[in-house]
Amino acid sequence: MASYLMKRMGLMVITFIVTVFLFFMFIKLMPNSQPTLNDPILQERYAEREGWNEPIPVQFGIWVNNIFTEGSFGFSANKRQDVGAYYFSKMPASIQINIIPYLLSIPIAISLGILAALYKNKWIDNLISVGIMVFISIPYFVVIVIIQFVFYFELSWLPSHVVATSTDFASNYWWALSTYFMPVAVLTLVSVPGLARSVRAELTEQLTQDYMLLARSKGLTKRQATFRHALKNALVPFLPGIFIGIIGIINGGLITEKLFRVDGTGRIYLDAFQSIPPDYAMLMLITTFGQFIALLSAIVGDLSYTLIDPRVRVGSGKLSW
Repeated sequence: MASYLMKRMGLMVITFIVTVFLFFMFIKLMPNSQPTLNDPILQERYAEREGWNEPIPVQFGIWVNNIFTEGSFGFSANKRQDVGAYYFSKMPASIQINIIPYLLSIPIAISLGILAALYKNKWIDNLISVGIMVFISIPYFVVIVIIQFVFYFELSWLPSHVVATSTDFASNYWWALSTYFMPVAVLTLVSVPGLARSVRAELTEQLTQDYMLLARSKGLTKRQATFRHALKNALVPFLPGIFIGIIGIINGGLITEKLFRVDGTGRIYLDAFQSIPPDYAMLMLITTFGQFIALLSAIVGDLSYTLIDPRVRVGSGKLSW
C-alpha cells in the first residue's frame, strides 16, 4: 500500500507540474496577458515582482516562488488585490450552499438505487425510474426557476428567492437560515437522479452474478446477500466520482450561484473571462487550484478501491489465496 501510494503521489506531482506549466504558458501567450495599471510606479513594481518582462519559464519560476514565499498567486488589476486573497475569501459561501446537498444526495441516491434494484420491474421500481427520468430530462436551472416562481412569487411560502448574506445572519439568524431551505432542497433533488440510476443499474447486474447464487445457497437471505456482497461491488465504480464531487463543492456552480445570488467562487470564473482584458491571474489560480483538487480526489478515489474491493489488494500482492 505504501509503495503504491508513493507511486501515485509521484505521478500526481509530475502531472500537476506539467499541466500547471502548460496552463501558465498558454495564458502568457494570450494577448494583454499582463495587466495594465493606471499608476506607473505600481505597474513597474508588479512587473518586477512577477517578472512580466522576463521569458515565460522565468515568469513561471517567479510565480511559483511567490506562492511559497509570499502566498501570492498574482495581482488582479480588476479586483485591485491579490487573486488568492479574493478567491479564497469567496470559498466559504460556495461551500456553505453546496455541502449539505452533496452530503444528503449521496445516501438518498444510493437508497433509491438499492430499493429500485431489489424491487426490479415492480411498482416501486417503476415509480423511482419515472421520477429519475423526469429530473434527468429537465435541466436543473429550469427546476430552480420553476420552484422559485411557484413557492416564492405565487404562493409566498418562502421568505426569499435569494440566500442570505453573512450580514443577514448577524441581524436575523433564523430568517437568514430559512432562505437556505429552498436551495438545499433543490440542489439535493437535482443531484440524486443520476447517481440513483447508476446504482440501480450496477446493483441489478451484481444481483445476477454467480457469487450471489453461492451466497444464497449458504443460507443468506436476498437482503443479507445484497448488503454484504452485491452492494459493495456495485458501489466500487462510483467511489472515485463521489470523492471527485468535492471539487464541485469548493468551486461552486455558476448557474446556481447566479440564480440564488450567492457571492461565491462560481461566478468568479465567468467574471474573469468577461472582464476586458480578461483577468488572467485569476484564471490561472482557478485552473491550478481545480487541477490540484482533481488530482488529489483521484488519488483518494483510487485508494478507496483497496478498502472496498479485495481484488485490488490481491492484484497488488497484498493477499493470497
